[in-house]
Amino acid sequence: MIKFNKVYSLYKENYSEVDILCKELNISPITAKVLINRGFKNVEEGKEFLNTDINNLIDPFLLKDMEQAVKRIVKAIDLGEKICIYGDYDADGVTSTSTILLFLENIDVDYFYYLPNRLEEGYGLNRNAIDKIHSLGASLVITVDCGITNIDEVNYLNEKGIDVIITDHHQCGDRLPEGIAIINPNREDCSYPFKKLAGVGVAFKLIQGLSKELNIPIDYEKILPIVAVGTVADVMPIIGENRVIVKNGLKIMANTSNIGLKALLEVVGLKDKEISSYHLGFVLGPRLNAAGRLGAASTGVEMFLSTDYEKATLLAGKLDEENKKRQEIEDEILKEAEELIKNEIDLEKDKAIVLASDKWHSGIIGICASKLTDKYFKPTILFSIEGDLARGSARSIPTFDIYDGLVECSNLFEKFGGHKQAAGISIKTQNIEVFREKINNIVENTLTEADFIPEISIDSELNSDDINLKTIKELKELEPFGVGNPSPQFIYKNANIDNIRSVGRDNKHLKLVLEKEESKVDAIAFNFGEYDNVLRPGDSINVITTLEINEYRGMINPQFNIREIADLDFYQSNMYDDYHSHMKNCFKVSKKNHSYNSVNLDFSSKVDRLDFIIDKLKNEDSTIVLVFNYSNLEEILKAIKMEGREIIRKTSITYNFNNKGKTNNLVILPILSELKLEDYKNIILYDLSFDKNNLFEFIDESKNLNIQTLFTREDIDKNKELINSFIPTIDEMRVVYKTLISAKGKAFKIEPYVYLRSINKKSARNITKFKLDLIFEIFKDINLIDFVYKGKFYFIKVLENSNEKIDIGETSKVKYLYSLNNYI
Repeated sequence: MIKFNKVYSLYKENYSEVDILCKELNISPITAKVLINRGFKNVEEGKEFLNTDINNLIDPFLLKDMEQAVKRIVKAIDLGEKICIYGDYDADGVTSTSTILLFLENIDVDYFYYLPNRLEEGYGLNRNAIDKIHSLGASLVITVDCGITNIDEVNYLNEKGIDVIITDHHQCGDRLPEGIAIINPNREDCSYPFKKLAGVGVAFKLIQGLSKELNIPIDYEKILPIVAVGTVADVMPIIGENRVIVKNGLKIMANTSNIGLKALLEVVGLKDKEISSYHLGFVLGPRLNAAGRLGAASTGVEMFLSTDYEKATLLAGKLDEENKKRQEIEDEILKEAEELIKNEIDLEKDKAIVLASDKWHSGIIGICASKLTDKYFKPTILFSIEGDLARGSARSIPTFDIYDGLVECSNLFEKFGGHKQAAGISIKTQNIEVFREKINNIVENTLTEADFIPEISIDSELNSDDINLKTIKELKELEPFGVGNPSPQFIYKNANIDNIRSVGRDNKHLKLVLEKEESKVDAIAFNFGEYDNVLRPGDSINVITTLEINEYRGMINPQFNIREIADLDFYQSNMYDDYHSHMKNCFKVSKKNHSYNSVNLDFSSKVDRLDFIIDKLKNEDSTIVLVFNYSNLEEILKAIKMEGREIIRKTSITYNFNNKGKTNNLVILPILSELKLEDYKNIILYDLSFDKNNLFEFIDESKNLNIQTLFTREDIDKNKELINSFIPTIDEMRVVYKTLISAKGKAFKIEPYVYLRSINKKSARNITKFKLDLIFEIFKDINLIDFVYKGKFYFIKVLENSNEKIDIGETSKVKYLYSLNNYI
């Protein structure tokens, strides 16, 4: 059965407004399609998305309880009360805490902050922390990025006589804490128009409210870049108000007045560089997270609050060092996890990866679970065992809601929480194995095979005239990219490789020139250097790419940044060898007969047959498609791969076998007499069988079935070409024979692809693995050698009589092979 390791899916939106968007917004059709794909389907919505003026920020007092919160804080300021800002240990919590403190430092107010230790205290409010806060004399606690589920802890604060204002963005439970004010856009009774703020976004709205009430301006140059960092680092969608925050934060960042942020940018090598949302999420964010993961999140806050550049640089350096430690620990965990996967996990059978160790750092396992999920595309749960208890981090694939899965296992946990893609667990160590079995059963019963295939979304197909500087500049205006507003990706189909070479350190990358419709475009493919020896000039490929501008020696040109080469499945897989292996069955049933050219068949092309069968497989049930020729098969599989998971969910792709487990079937190299087709509503003969007699018998015996023939006269030539491509010539057999004859009477092994590279280079021929199989079979038939193929090696013995003179061309097998071409 043929399986895909990745599929692609074009957005399928209603593009009827494209022309209007193009005219009213003065944009290209490609940019208009991207806007529609992102949910902005008319001119008004498009204008709103493109307008990121800072004045477009929403009135903070639209947030439920904002007015109560502001009044209580102003009262505390007026009465000289001590205020505690209680944050979280991740990047969102660090930036949230810093945002509030940077605003308060310009006001005559008594305040301090508290961040819990991740390893000792865990997430959110806790009683020990409350006791400390009480002992320090605080009468008002303002939580940032936490608190919404801390019902008991807020009650404990109230018992201590401490008022609580909660600012949070996490999902609310059935009950809200009994605080003075609960500011969370996700409250059911909150009418705030944008629900996707990060914790730092909610904290920012609070200082906006205070700014209005106190008539004190916000220092945007100092604060807004930090809000942008926290928003992106917490993986919030970069749409709506978040887009305004992040876009303006990025504009300000290079000239920020925040000493700590300046120091961090210098330490990580981003000083005077153009900074994008990528840098916020993958360079700055991880350093802020690292300190909290290892126990000391306050380092980030102290850095952002610092007014001394030298001190700020030391703190930034400490964050950088903590991140390096985190990376080292992460690498060690991943190495050990991979070893456990090798020894304990059956990747074919197990639908979820569950691993545990008493050596793993509980603050790092979440990152590792995420990386393993990305690599194996299976839900992954890692546990750090701490005696009788274990802490777990779960990550999932888009097709499986891990939180729902954990709910079904909740009787095994001490506690758990999370959402569709990520969750945290506390479990007794003795229950881990039971959980492993149960979650695997849940995943297996919930998902199908197709759900375990990654699906890449594509905005549109590109034509040559779409590739221009104007369109690329328009697309750049859609930045910043991130969750909710991903970088636009396009497919460029059937592009011929005009030039290709590996570049960069260790030849890690590929530089290409692609040609289509008499137009050429430069392309870079990062981390694809290993395919320099796989792809060749003249190959036709489909690439998934982003568009960018390349400036070199004063020349400014469009360039592809290739993210995926969609056809690599076919270059890397054993499909070609598998096809030819199954093809031998066709020859076993073939009988010499008259050629197709001498019979009366309807070769008229009635439909675009590729589009026709893709439509049938997608939109109808009970369809079977029979295909013989390899080039046609490859064409069909490439088209299926572009249709996403749904077509694969319905369709089985097999050799000479119709799988009743699926609605539809694509059968390769069918022996027609062996198929049972009565249950199919649509029976489609895509091309011509290599066995004409068998085909005629099939058509004659199946008159009562709904058979549609799509073959054309071109299929005769395609079949001849295919046969010529795998039948070895006499000269090719002689080349192989000469490499063996000196080993008369000896036994040895050959790795086929190493062997073929060597003899093809020396002889300037193109002997394929399948040709080599046939050559060895012919040699075995005439007693030149004995051989077996096992474990990816040929084990060969050259027989004693191998010096006898034999006319290979006169042997029965060779005559038969050469005769095949005469009767197609």
